[in-house]
Amino acid sequence: MTDGGSRGRPRDAGADRAILRAALEMFIANGPDATSIEQVAKRAGVARLTVYRRWPNKDQLLIAAIDQARDIDDAALYQPLLDTEPEDLDAAITSLFEAIAELLSRSESRGLLARLIGTATSHPELLRTFWEGYLQPRRRLAHSAVRRAIELGGLPEHTDPELILDTVVGATLFPALMHPDPPSERELRERMRAVLGQLGIAVPES
Repeated sequence: MTDGGSRGRPRDAGADRAILRAALEMFIANGPDATSIEQVAKRAGVARLTVYRRWPNKDQLLIAAIDQARDIDDAALYQPLLDTEPEDLDAAITSLFEAIAELLSRSESRGLLARLIGTATSHPELLRTFWEGYLQPRRRLAHSAVRRAIELGGLPEHTDPELILDTVVGATLFPALMHPDPPSERELRERMRAVLGQLGIAVPES
């Protein structure tokens, strides 16, 4: 198989996606220590050398796989709140946090978060990659959305964007990760809406 390491031949983007997807799935299922490049290559349907030409070791491969674990259009998620008018503010706030609840209800999202937390001490670089490459850009957008809500009067002027995000997301994340019978998307949405109500946000009826 000739790939991006060969002179004059562009790298096969399809092989890249297959390798990263296989690496992510194996990381979630087995953890970093029980994942090997050989296993990833077999799962992706490529030669082992194809993987090594792109990522010279397993740590770099897992970091790339975690960094690419993105399937949400950030603009579509946050832009409605950034652009909203005062009369639509509560609905826009609710829509944003319910979208977060939907993400946390996905088994793959829960599995990735649980695995990253579980390997925080043994492989801290993996959690750092997820934090810096995945979470922080989204938190910056979320902060902008919360500040927009403050400007429009939907939240008190003294509201701390960091704290309100941690409060609302944490109240949903904890049962999603720690409960032996994880709540359904509907249950997570209801919990999210209840937390918003406790914070004084008038949540529209579904």
